[in-house]
Amino acid sequence: MELQYFFIIASVITFLFVIKKIQKHGLDIDDAIVWILWAILLLVISIFPQIPTWISNKIGFMSTSNFIFCLFIFFLYIMLFNQNAQISKLKEKQKELVQKLSIKDYEDMKRDNK
Repeated sequence: MELQYFFIIASVITFLFVIKKIQKHGLDIDDAIVWILWAILLLVISIFPQIPTWISNKIGFMSTSNFIFCLFIFFLYIMLFNQNAQISKLKEKQKELVQKLSIKDYEDMKRDNK
């Protein structure tokens, strides 16, 4: 029961933290939606612990805690993949900007030499 209260408090704090970051423009809405859904999922799991127990039994986990850890790891992998995709886009944009800046500097240098 104490663990259940801990998870309820943790999910509410996560939810409030995400809302505060959105208000301060420290978090994109796309990322915030994922974190809000995660906080809601944590809250549901905390309030109704029979849900993860039922799911873990149906899937074949030895214990509910193993299922919860697996769920957390899966969430972290999704977040990691999302971050890698964003980093790849930013690298491509950076490369394009460097190329455009180099071309502009070269054209300015040519114009100044004439």
